[in-house]
Amino acid sequence: MANDYPDFSSLDFPKTLVLYGQCSNPLTALETISNPPGETSYELSSYYAVLSPSSPGLRFSSSGWLEISPRQMLNVQSTEELFQISRERVINRTNQFSRLIRLFLDSYFDFLHSHIEKHKNELEPENVEDEVFIYKDWIYSAWLPLPQARILLPPDFMDNKPSFAEIDVAFWIEGQLIGVVIDGGETPIKSRKNKMDYLVEKHPQLWVIKVPRDKLEEDTFPIDLFPNSFSYFWRTLTLPHGPFTPKELTNKRWNSDGE
Repeated sequence: MANDYPDFSSLDFPKTLVLYGQCSNPLTALETISNPPGETSYELSSYYAVLSPSSPGLRFSSSGWLEISPRQMLNVQSTEELFQISRERVINRTNQFSRLIRLFLDSYFDFLHSHIEKHKNELEPENVEDEVFIYKDWIYSAWLPLPQARILLPPDFMDNKPSFAEIDVAFWIEGQLIGVVIDGGETPIKSRKNKMDYLVEKHPQLWVIKVPRDKLEEDTFPIDLFPNSFSYFWRTLTLPHGPFTPKELTNKRWNSDGE
């Protein structure tokens, strides 16, 4: 199919399209999305992401997902207040009846706060008085959750008709798609299972994490199920960035001196 169709199985221009949030008609949403040109470009908006294998990880600091007016920004008084806005925006994009997904997201946000505090000594700048950021600002470098995610399947799945596999929460971490599937105890309908099985078999960057329902109800984020890089999200970055950071800066690596 032409290069205007995001296809993660393509040998020439592999792209993964992720719709996320409440979406009554994915096919209608698909019609509004353009596939960015080139094999390394990506795009992030408030309801979708188009990603290639070399796209930078999606973080809270990534531009495009958080729609907030300059007036609202002027009224924000602290790092905590702005991150609370981010938290509410993510959770409010889920269906209010999606209790387990909301439980997972609440647990994730609580984990980030406690994890930042736990590693305060590592994250605090050496000369606090001379720096324009504090250790709490690193929370914006955490991975951005894409709730109620729908992954566009290759055109071969259903005779060139667009079709989506559904994942409870998706993360994009430096070339890897992490799909969180919460076990609610219900058997998925056959068509949904077939799409998910196809995604698991065919997507070259996918890592599925199955979270048992009872683990969520323990009120502790299941960090033990995730890769180490998920926890220490700041270690590939030189400085923390807030929302609205230019895309070219969000994936900056440590240099050989660690500066």
